Amino acid sequence: MTRELPSRREWLRRVTVTAAVIGGASGSAVAGDGAATATDGGVDPACAEPDPADVRLVPACTDDDAAVFCVTNDGTRPVSLEWRPVDPPEERIEFVDCQTVRVVGEFVDVIVGATFVAADGQIGNLFEPFGGVDGVRTFDVRELEGVPDDAIIDGIEAFRDEPVLPGAGDLAVTNPEFDACQEAFFGEVLVESGSDGEDDDPEEGADADRAEDVSADDLETLTVDPGETTCIAVEAPDGPVAVQLLRDGEVLVERTSAADVACPRPISADEVSSVVAPPDEFVDDRS
Repeated sequence: MTRELPSRREWLRRVTVTAAVIGGASGSAVAGDGAATATDGGVDPACAEPDPADVRLVPACTDDDAAVFCVTNDGTRPVSLEWRPVDPPEERIEFVDCQTVRVVGEFVDVIVGATFVAADGQIGNLFEPFGGVDGVRTFDVRELEGVPDDAIIDGIEAFRDEPVLPGAGDLAVTNPEFDACQEAFFGEVLVESGSDGEDDDPEEGADADRAEDVSADDLETLTVDPGETTCIAVEAPDGPVAVQLLRDGEVLVERTSAADVACPRPISADEVSSVVAPPDEFVDDRS
């Protein structure tokens, strides 16, 4: 059986949150058209389909040749889903948490956008270069001079070649948990999200190709009750692995394994490619 995890704010502070992969599927769960509230001629919410935007996929930890991902249903109805492991794209940008991002590839420079609360209580925002990437590099926004400890990342751009101009990055991604990160670090949402993420990825065509040809034979299934979280263990013998979460054959979200977070306990062979519980056994309980 599953157990309810801590609040969204506690979750963001405790668990490594890797954002969706650039060059992979959508950066966050795809929001569908919500059903109308039950009125005369309307739809009874009890009969409505769960909103895909209520589903979160979080890479929790790794254990030798396995990786654990946790699926949370923030909605009010059970949701039936499919999932499958896939190879991460060679070039990608991954949010590790609200303040840390990992960039994989060959880039001459990376620009970070940071949001923070200044000493006078005003909202501050800056765009600063982090430098180049040759393979894999992890950036912490607190490394930037003059940035307060509560700064959060709102977006990242990576450039393969010069010139390095904000808004013209070859790969770009906004923080899919930006509102929740504000709640966790500022206590409330102070800055409205400037984009829904649909226009941020110049590799949109590659995303579409990656989401095609989903065979039911390649999919595992799971059902998550409202307010609950279940976890899955996936084979990862060759390093990082990505998981795609789908509903009715449509990719909702993709995440890459949290290679920097070790699981608190070993994962047995019979747990791989299955639903495992309780999820708190796979959460690094950091404050």
